Amino acid sequence: MQNKSINTILKEVSMFSSLKEDELRALEKISHIYEYKEGATLFLEGEVSDSLMLLIDGVVSIFKHDSKGNEIVIGYFNRYALLAEAATLRHTPLPSSATFQSDGAIIKIDIVEFEKLFITHPNISYEIIQSLLKKVDLLQQNIHFNIASNSTEKILHFYRENPTLSLDLKQYEIASILGMVPETFSRNIKKLVKEGKLDKVSTGYKITEKE
Repeated sequence: MQNKSINTILKEVSMFSSLKEDELRALEKISHIYEYKEGATLFLEGEVSDSLMLLIDGVVSIFKHDSKGNEIVIGYFNRYALLAEAATLRHTPLPSSATFQSDGAIIKIDIVEFEKLFITHPNISYEIIQSLLKKVDLLQQNIHFNIASNSTEKILHFYRENPTLSLDLKQYEIASILGMVPETFSRNIKKLVKEGKLDKVSTGYKITEKE
């Protein structure tokens, strides 16, 4: 992560881009940067967060465990994503766990002070709603993955809906999201490239223009 001040980073986030300088300074006072190494746990299911968490660097996986202890990946998030904001704003236990898939950093904003000072700000309220709607879209996407008729359909849907995120993830991580073993994922990727439905780029794969 580049050595930037909290104020500079906050200005780059669309949620806070319309704040005046005095508002940014007030927000900066209740915000702190925390850096994490790859594999570090950000939070665990059942914890109650006292801070709004804004991912500013790296990739974070959100997951749950089923009754047999198997890890079920809900999704991966990258720069400027809010994490667990619904539970944090409700002051309820977090419904899932989170781990860093790369070195990264989080800005934690004191939730009590944030609610006092900023929750009624029009642009911030709008951006929080948009973030929550993205989480709904993610849920719908996971449902689609579960009912898709075959592996290639799941893969194409993922790359179509996640063009930026897909470039940040390793193939085995995408396979985990789609509920596939890496070998099945790799075999179908090769098939889709051969059929001209996926293009290989330096950082991974992307949907071909005609798709």
